[in-house]
Amino acid sequence: MVFAGTFDHLHDGHKHLLLAALRLGRFAAIGLTTDKMIEGKKGRENIELYDERHTALDEFLSKHAASEAYCIFPIDTKEGGADKMEDLEALVVSDEIKVVQNAFDINALRAANGLKRFHILVIPRVRTQDGRPLSSSRIRDGEGLEDQELVY
Repeated sequence: MVFAGTFDHLHDGHKHLLLAALRLGRFAAIGLTTDKMIEGKKGRENIELYDERHTALDEFLSKHAASEAYCIFPIDTKEGGADKMEDLEALVVSDEIKVVQNAFDINALRAANGLKRFHILVIPRVRTQDGRPLSSSRIRDGEGLEDQELVY
């Protein structure tokens, strides 16, 4: 099973998705976007560096799973190598439309590469009191989400 993201300012929404990935499979491979991949992203100057994000991600995962149950690997493309991974059974994604579409696009690439399609497991995002998804960009924009009650 694979799950990928930037995991900037690791928050409860990320944690919810990560815990779901750990529960759904025997092994979770977590793709972490590199600094190179996010160079053109809006608000890039406020996104934590890869090493900071890797450390936070590893610390969280190590509290919830044995080290043999997951690995973290760098990704430089939106496919993250999933279009060529032979043993990939499932991809865990959030319910964000562009993320789900990317999963379908990767499956099409897998088929073109002669590989078996993977299952796409869509996990609803955590929402804040205003009904909008909790996100790193909202945190970076200073929306003051720390004290809001979250909806899982």
